[in-house]
Parts: sequence; structure tokens; C-alpha cells
Amino acid sequence: MSDLVVGSASPRSAAPRSAGPVGATARPCLHCGATFLPETDDGRFCCTGCESVYALVQGGGLGRYYDLRGDAQCPVPDAPGTTHDHAWLEPIEAELARGAGRVRVELDLQGLHCTACVWLLESLFRRQPEGLRLTINPALGRADLLVLPGFSLRAFVTEVERFGYRFGPPRRGDAAEARGLLTRLGVSAALAMNAMIFALPLYLGLASGPLYRVFGWVAFALTGVTVLVGGAVFIRSAIEAARRRVLHLDQPIALGIVLAFGGSAWSFFHGREGQGAYFDTVAVFITLMLTGRWLQERVLAHNRRFILQSDGVDGLYTRRIEGAEVKLLKAREVLTGDRLLITSGDLIPVDAELVSAQAQCSLEWISGESAPRRYTRGERILAGSFNVGAGALHVLAAQDFERSSVASLLRSPTPREGDAARATAWWQRLSGVYVVTVLLVATLGWLGWFLATRDAARATEIATAVLVVTCPCAFGIATPLAYELVQAGLRRHGLFVRTPGFLDRAARVKKVVFDKTGTLTTGALTLQNPEQLDALSGDDRAALHNLVVRSNHPRSVAIRRALDSRGAHFDPDAEVIEEAGHGVTLTRGDTVWRLGAAAWAAPGRMAPDGAVAFARDGLVIAAFRTEEHLRKDARAEVTALRADGYDVYILSGDTQARAHALAATVGIADDHAIGGATPSAKAAWLAAHDRDDTLMVGDGINDTLAVGRAFCAGTPSIERPFLAARTDFFVVTAGLGPIARALGAAHALERVHRRNLGMAIAYNVVSVTLSLSGHMSPLLCAVFMPLSSLTVLAATTASLSGRSALWKSSFSRSL
Repeated sequence: MSDLVVGSASPRSAAPRSAGPVGATARPCLHCGATFLPETDDGRFCCTGCESVYALVQGGGLGRYYDLRGDAQCPVPDAPGTTHDHAWLEPIEAELARGAGRVRVELDLQGLHCTACVWLLESLFRRQPEGLRLTINPALGRADLLVLPGFSLRAFVTEVERFGYRFGPPRRGDAAEARGLLTRLGVSAALAMNAMIFALPLYLGLASGPLYRVFGWVAFALTGVTVLVGGAVFIRSAIEAARRRVLHLDQPIALGIVLAFGGSAWSFFHGREGQGAYFDTVAVFITLMLTGRWLQERVLAHNRRFILQSDGVDGLYTRRIEGAEVKLLKAREVLTGDRLLITSGDLIPVDAELVSAQAQCSLEWISGESAPRRYTRGERILAGSFNVGAGALHVLAAQDFERSSVASLLRSPTPREGDAARATAWWQRLSGVYVVTVLLVATLGWLGWFLATRDAARATEIATAVLVVTCPCAFGIATPLAYELVQAGLRRHGLFVRTPGFLDRAARVKKVVFDKTGTLTTGALTLQNPEQLDALSGDDRAALHNLVVRSNHPRSVAIRRALDSRGAHFDPDAEVIEEAGHGVTLTRGDTVWRLGAAAWAAPGRMAPDGAVAFARDGLVIAAFRTEEHLRKDARAEVTALRADGYDVYILSGDTQARAHALAATVGIADDHAIGGATPSAKAAWLAAHDRDDTLMVGDGINDTLAVGRAFCAGTPSIERPFLAARTDFFVVTAGLGPIARALGAAHALERVHRRNLGMAIAYNVVSVTLSLSGHMSPLLCAVFMPLSSLTVLAATTASLSGRSALWKSSFSRSL
């Protein structure tokens, strides 16, 4: 296999790490704004997708998009020419056609970045006839269309998707859980502020009498409601975690809430007047903890809503032939013996026998094979294959969908969701030590004071003070803030974190395992010898263009892309015939041009092995070689990961020879390149080699089992949401740079956690000493706790904000 084409270096830093034009410097992409290293001195775009969309925006008179975009980075994940399955549109179109008067259509939307995106979509909608109003909800990723029955929904969807966005059926929820957390936060904040108002007279000297008791009762009631409304979030989480026998930060928070409120209540009702009531401090603590939780959940929910929601097997459609009719149905309804019509670009949902004469199918999604396979009548086509030929196929289902490999892979469980994601080993150790230490110190404090004074009320006040001042306030809010700052920074660079525990686990990663096709490569082919095009005459080049624009074969697409940059004339009246398994033919007068297998295009003539022959009247006039296109920064990123101490592997379903060829190109040792791996074999390899230190990066349904088994997992593919819904993160940039940035950010986050822990320990040593010596009071606590929290928050923001050094340099595990 020939060397693969390598693009620009990583955009992680201004200093390029791989070869480029002499003296080249990083620059922002003219379309998306992402920093990249150009391949040529006049390079303006980070990828072909951005270049294509930029031409569409400017050609369509939509240049105001760039004025509105500002500094936001808006990468285009799809390459130009990407086709999408719109079978899901047919039921919605049928409902629209049956409507009378104004019809409302709701669609999920993928790819929204900023205000400019909303303006662009609204501008495109206004150009559609029969469209009345478009409302975009960026928070939910939802488009609400008000149209007349004559509105062409398919034309609008197709037009919008040319700009890199994606539409899908309305599957997303209404974010009720997030709204519920925000509601609890608002109620708790209001209660805490009122509790502080009633506590103020007590701090100013009111220590006894009826008014003191009234204010105390009001503060008790307000704080009690705060515990029920806001504290319940952490108490329920702590109880559920205990049932699962795991520990995480919610347990010390819940313990602090319950014990601090209980101790304050006991001191108020049974202690001395004017002493020991910390109601307002408890209410403020709960509010701050809810603020931290809301910050953490908000960015994760935002990231999850960026892409279309996976509906698993229910998101797959196919067409069944029923007599003289063709019926659209969900793939899960397919039974053995059903006759299916598979249009160009559609998925074959079950193992099937080919009824048509010939077929050409891609197994990239299901097995990782980069080269399409040819089939003839009677041969069995594997479930998960895509029809990449120009015409529709007639196949006979050889199994029920429930028994197909596609069904089993799509039903694999979603990994690392829920509370367990917060229960990494470090957090478990910290939570366990914290809980035991706080209870021990409070108990010893109570015993010491009781033995010294024989005053149970005073001893309880001391214990209550210890419980209140040791509530993990600074740590509880600084930790979610740190996560949000890192996740927001990664999002700006094109990596979207989906799971709450990824950044903690990523700091433990020592091995990075890449799938090959669609991960290290783009999955598309590129023309290896474009000089063959330049040697053609104008007539021959025009004939070639009219051949390839009418073919969906991946090699034809590669030739077409190379021709597009050289200018070509499209003839709508050209007589082109595609012969499945052979190639395409154009006849003009007495001249016949053929593009395809050499033995068919020019019988008896020689052409280089593996080349696509272009012949005129039986004479080969050009031979084109194609190759997989390496992601722009794949070689540089693999080199950087290895330099940072990571073991890098290739784990591919493609052949061993192709895995070795790619490994040699990107600088991976042969014994670290594993090819020919089935989905179950990939999972088995990870089970044998993953010691809770492995990151798996894949892109197809064949990687589903592997990403479910890996310690951490991510994907650069959001074309279909099945895999992205099962990983810790997804990447929307053309390159792989954000992955290395995420690993570096995880180590930086870990250092911030440890520093914050040191600051918290120092604060607790001082505050506990004051409490045990009897010098802590509600007023001093009300000053001391916020001051320590603000100090930790300021240090966290300085270390992890967008202006910090963290986002301005390359990352290394040694930092």
C-alpha cells in the first residue's frame, strides 16, 4: 500500500510540531476560526469541509455570518459531498402533506455553535417557499417550523445540511431534569438570603428574649425547607451510592448538611441562647453546592445536546417490497424472507441474499474494511453493510432483525453514565477519609469538652461548630467550577465531554488505542497521482468529469474532488451508463470513454495493479491510484502522544497489511498494529490489555463493544449518533488534536484538585482548631467559610480559565 496523504500539524499550539512549508506559521481557518498549520503558504482553510461551506456562504450572499460569528469556533465535521440517510423524513412529510392550513413541524438539530448559526438557518428558511416561521432553540438543539402543506421539507433539510448541520426526528427531551435542578437552586438561594437576613440581628448582638426566639424559629424553618428542597439532591445521591457500595463527593456533602443542620437545631432548642445556631451558614452551603452541581450538569447537558440523540435500533429504517408497493418501516420489523429495497447510501439491516445481478457495498461501518466489496446474485451480504452503488438493490432477508449483528451492537449498554462516573478511585479515597476524619474529630471534640466541663450543651455546640466548618464548601463548589472551565475550554477546541467522570479517568490513561478507518483516516479516498489529470486533453478531462459526477463509487468521488479544483464542465445531456462491478461508460458520437477495472475498460491493455483505468476507444489514457486520506494531524498527534509517554496502538477490522501500512505512516510499531479484528475480538483485546488505563477511539458500530469495555472512550464521528452516545467524548474538528489536549487538560485538572485539597486542609486545620478551642462562633463562621471559598475559587479560575496558560501551550504528561 502506498504512503497515505498527510495534512497539517496539530492546532494545539502556535508552534508546529510536524513538517509543513518552510517558515509556515499557524493561522485561523477562514471559515471556522480554528488554528491550523497550512500545507501551503496560501492555505486558508483547516479542512475541505470548511472550504466547501465557505464557498457556499459567500456564493449565497450570506457573508454576514462571519460578522456575527465573532471569535466563536465553528468547525465543519463532514467532508463535502457527504450524503445523509433521510428515510426518517418520510413519515413527517406524509403528515405534512395531510395537514390543512398552517402546520407545525419539530426537528432536532445538530451543529449549533453560536448566534451566527441561528441567523444562517433563518436566512436559508426565508428563501424557501411556503415557509412561515422558523424558531431555533439553541439550548435544546430544536428547530420549530411553521409552514404551509406545500413546503418542501426535504429540500430545506438538504440545503441546510450542505452547510454542515444535521437534522433528525424530534427525540430529545424537554430538559425537565435540568430545569428541576435550576428550580431547586433558585428556591434554595431565596431561602438562604432570607435566612441570612434573620441571622443578621443575631450577629449584631441579639442573644436572648422573644425576638431572638422568633428570628431563630424563622431561620430554622427557612433552613429546614432548604434542606428538603436543595439538600435532598445530595442526600438521595449519597444514599443511592451507598446502596451501590461506592463513595464520591456527594456523601461528605450530604453528611455535612445533615449533621450541621441537626447539630444547629439541637443547639437552638436545647443549648444556650445566642450560641451554636448556624442555620444561615447551612442554607448558604446548600445553595453553593447546588450552584456547583448545576454548573457541572449544565455543560455536560449542553455537550450531549450538540449532536442528534441516538434512538438505537428505533432510529433505523428500511424499505420492504410488498407486492407492487414499497413500504417504509423500522428495521426492527424485518423478518426472515422479507424482500427489501436498499437504495443508494442505505444500510442493509440484516444478513441478506442478493437478488439483484450485482452490488457494491461498504463494510466500513460494521467491520472497518476500507475497500468496498463486490457481490453477485445469490451471495450473502453482511448486516451493517451500506449500498455504495449508484442504483437500488433488491435483497432477501436471511434472518430476523432481532438476530442480526446490527441489533446486538446497537443494544449494547451505554457505559459510564450516572453516579458511578463520579466514583473514581481518587474521589472514593478522599470521600472515605473525609467522612471518617470529620466524624472522629467531632466525636473527640464532644467527648473532650464533656469530660472537661460536664456540660452536654456546650460539648454539642463544639461538635456542631466542627461539623459546620468542615463542610466541604470550597471544595464542593470549586471542583464543579474546575470541571466546567476545562470542559468549556475543550469545547472551544472541538472536543465535547459527555460523561462526568471522564476527566478524572483520563488522568490515569497510559495507552491510547485508535481504530483505523474513519479514525486515524477520514474514511474517504484521495487521488494519489493527480498529475494524471493535468496530462489529459480538455475533451478527455470533460468526459472524465461527466463520468465521475454520475457515480457514487468512492474512487469516483476521489477523482471528482480532484477535478473540482481544476475546473470542469458538466453536461446534463451526457449519455452515461454504470455497469455494477465494472465501471461507467460515456458515449459521445463515435467516441466511447470508460472508467473502471482495466480488464473491462480496455480489454487486452495493461494498467498498473490496483489502478482505475480511464480509456478512450479501448486505449488506456490515464491510470488513477487512490488511497485512504489520513486525518490532517494524525501523524503529528501520534508522534506527540508517544513523546508524552503514551503507548499508542491501532486496533482495526481492516486487513493486517493495511493496519501495518498505516502504522508505518504514522510512526506506530508493527507489534502495536492489530488488524482483522471483529467487534468481539476488539473487546477481547481490550479486556486482556486494559488495566484501567486505556483510551479507545473509534468511529463505527463495529467499535461499540470495544468502547463499552475500555476505561475511557471517544469518537471523531458524529455522522451517526449510535457510537457518540456510548462514549465519554466526541470530536467535531477535522484533526485529532483535541484528544491530546483533553489528556493534558485532565492532568492539569488533577493538579488543581490536589492544590485545592491542600488549601482546604489548611483551612480546616485553622477552623477546626478554633472550633475545638471554643472560639468559633456563627458570625466568625459566616465570614471565614465564604472567605476560604472565594480564595479557592479565585485560584481555580486563574489556573483553568480561557486566558490561563493551560490553553495557550502544548500539553505534556510531565507538566
